[in-house]
Amino acid sequence: MKRQYRWIAIVIMGVLAGAVLAGCAVQGTNGATATVGRETHEQLNCVLWVQTSPEYELACRESYKLATLMLDEALYGLQWTALHEGQASGTLPPAVILDVDETVLDNSPLEARLVLKNREYNKEMWDKWVAEAAARDIPGAKEFIQHAIEEGVEIFFVTNRGHHNEDHTVRNLRDRFGPMITGETVLTKDEQPDWTSDKSTRRAYVGSTHRVLLLIGDDFNDFAYLGEVSPEERVIAARKFLDYWGEKWILLPNPMYGHWEQALYDYDRALGDAMKLNSKYSHLDTKP
Repeated sequence: MKRQYRWIAIVIMGVLAGAVLAGCAVQGTNGATATVGRETHEQLNCVLWVQTSPEYELACRESYKLATLMLDEALYGLQWTALHEGQASGTLPPAVILDVDETVLDNSPLEARLVLKNREYNKEMWDKWVAEAAARDIPGAKEFIQHAIEEGVEIFFVTNRGHHNEDHTVRNLRDRFGPMITGETVLTKDEQPDWTSDKSTRRAYVGSTHRVLLLIGDDFNDFAYLGEVSPEERVIAARKFLDYWGEKWILLPNPMYGHWEQALYDYDRALGDAMKLNSKYSHLDTKP
């Protein structure tokens, strides 16, 4: 009889311990807390990989080392252009076009805040984050930008941050990369009527006065506009530009967000979280 009571006590203690563990709170480096059970935020691993792994840092540095090598080669090729749409070349002054977010500025602290608060991306938190103008530079970006400037190459930033974010963005970029960055070289979304989320018009704008040697970004849209196409169509389109990737187009890693993710749920931003997750699960491939 005593053995039976002992086993009942053990089971009860196990249940209580599980309940306590499921409700325990952990604290992030910014002091915010989150409740930890087995259910976790979808972005947890992505953000931790960016913030803690040497693999992420090394991948970024490798990309910028490659960019430096290709820049030096491109400077001597008067017909070299990174704009697949075509542009005048030859005697135009050289330039490089870079994206901003997850290409030169690291927004993973915002993603970490979303994880700890168990929230999805929202404009209010984004605007507050941008206003802090405190994003760190991506590993390797500063060295590349300094090298390009020393070689007489103009630096342009083509970003889909809204025009209302421009002043804070310029301040953040200047703090990280130097006083030569101005609003004239940071081209934001909606700054002009035809400067939409499709960056093609802004690339063409730079290409009208400069010979664009490299495009550097973390999303296909930073290189060529595809529109809202399926994941399969994105892969097919990417393979059409194999002569550009790694030579004229330099890609940075970003597992946290991007058009690759939106394509998984047909770009329906109004879709509920459960439906988005279901759509993502449907794209998993278990075949060897």
